Amino acid sequence: MSYRLLDRQAGEIQIIEAGANARVEDLDKEQVLNWVKAYGAVLFRGFDTSIEAFSTLVRNVSTRVTLDPARNHASDSAQLVDAGTDKVGLHLENGNAPILPHLAWFYCKKAAKAGSQTTYCDGNAVWPTLNDQAQALFAGQRIKYARRLPEKLWKKYTHSELDGIESPEQVTFADLQTLGERVEGQKFTLLENDDVYSEFSVWAVRKSLFSDEQGFSNSLLGPSFNYEPPVITMENDEVIPDEVWQHIEQQTDRLTHNIEWQNHDIVLLDNTRVMHGRREIIDTDRELYNALSYVA
Repeated sequence: MSYRLLDRQAGEIQIIEAGANARVEDLDKEQVLNWVKAYGAVLFRGFDTSIEAFSTLVRNVSTRVTLDPARNHASDSAQLVDAGTDKVGLHLENGNAPILPHLAWFYCKKAAKAGSQTTYCDGNAVWPTLNDQAQALFAGQRIKYARRLPEKLWKKYTHSELDGIESPEQVTFADLQTLGERVEGQKFTLLENDDVYSEFSVWAVRKSLFSDEQGFSNSLLGPSFNYEPPVITMENDEVIPDEVWQHIEQQTDRLTHNIEWQNHDIVLLDNTRVMHGRREIIDTDRELYNALSYVA
């Protein structure tokens, strides 16, 4: 297969441009993983693509695919990005859930005519720029996300993450507890109406799945469009100081880039390193799909 890597500036996405008649589903798994390991963010442009080809590529590169239960699914490996029209803050996909997907994929079937860009920010680039106060805070203690999960959503999420359960209706609270026991820092409490109260403590600074470099990679600034917004504190319930919030917003904003979508682009992000978000949707006629997967 013919393709070439376009020149890039530090921190920018690596564009892989297709040669004549190149099909995205024919890309080599190890080569794709090497690119995401090296760059964190990769854009495949000019390839012969479709929802079906996108789904095939995701499955070829991944050991397992998962879907967000609150979104509309276009296939067994892809879901529509439909989180309203407002600006979306930087986050790791499912970054405030107990199990973090390794890879976040996007397929642009129809690009917006104006604005509406997806944004991305490399956590490895952010961490060295944070001041002493922020570094001491986040290196010394985990952050905590606390919120209520409706019965329908926690059952659908558990069904998507646990093998051997035929349908969400068959999920029990014991199954959710089994899932939570796999993750340090996760605590679930069953409420009287069968909703669940979740407390999830996790490091805001982490090493990528693909390297030992520390990155400020988390969902502190992220959305909760389909879920109740979490209360975010330090693990000991202390409030994160306003000046720290302002500082991390300033530093991440300075290091955030836009993806200027073209029809049939595919983007792959290291979801353990690179946060993403979105500018305000101006053209609601755009059509963008998402997939989440694991490689180990």
